Amino acid sequence: MLRLLAAALFLLTLAACAAPPAASPISPTERPAPPIALATFTPTPKGAATDSPAAAATVTPVPAATPTRLSNFWQLLFPGAEITQTADGLVAFRHAPNLVRYDVLFEGDPEKARQLSQWLDEAPDAMAGVNCGFYWEHEGAYRHLGLLEVNGQRLTPVRARWGAALIVREGEATIVRQPKKQIPAMTLGVQGWPTLLWRGEVVAELGEIDKGEAARRTAVGVDASGRMLWVVDPTGSALQAFAERLQREDIGLVDAVNLDGGASTGLRWREKPGGPQSGVESLPIPCAITFSPLVK
Repeated sequence: MLRLLAAALFLLTLAACAAPPAASPISPTERPAPPIALATFTPTPKGAATDSPAAAATVTPVPAATPTRLSNFWQLLFPGAEITQTADGLVAFRHAPNLVRYDVLFEGDPEKARQLSQWLDEAPDAMAGVNCGFYWEHEGAYRHLGLLEVNGQRLTPVRARWGAALIVREGEATIVRQPKKQIPAMTLGVQGWPTLLWRGEVVAELGEIDKGEAARRTAVGVDASGRMLWVVDPTGSALQAFAERLQREDIGLVDAVNLDGGASTGLRWREKPGGPQSGVESLPIPCAITFSPLVK
């Protein structure tokens, strides 16, 4: 009898030590998405302008990332302009700087901010639109942070020696690092922070700025052929990883600067003026850049 009791106790002990049943593996379609930051690192305009301003993040709901899935190659949108979505979810608009007509739509009243799709609807001839650089609220009105200019009309001045600016002038596009206060008129100019790529390399200082936080991103840059690319990451990434991704062959940027992101990130397009839109939607923003065919 004692031997039977000892054997029973031994079997119970083995059962208690056994490993729990393995969890069912998550299929690729069920894999949970990585967490997305609700707002990007937004520099504050207070104090002297530097290339590494203080940050003031605002917790803002992020719209769902629902871009239309495209094949992993460039598709013609209109002469001189193409659109693509990569296999890992980046959406990019690429165009020759001299074959596009630019416009900037801005609303300082916070009550009248619009989603990017609404801004695009207000530009009847535009075929694509993207969010601008950073903005801030001052005395009850939104203001763009740094250079914002279109067709020689300077909406906001350069923030000297801060970040970088995309400048289109005489049909050519360049990224200018830490631009000077006095700068000639241009066809399009938009300033952002920080610089992501310079002469084909990730900017060394980016490692000091990047906190490793994933957020929706928007960037603009120039490739080796002189074409402009507006690139958004609607699923979220850290700054360093985003910069490295922009170097890869399918995007191929040489110089690039970070624009506003988080809930502001958006890139929308349509196949004909006034037609249905596709792309990445933003929450209400005060500013959008739109693109129309140069020749109808």
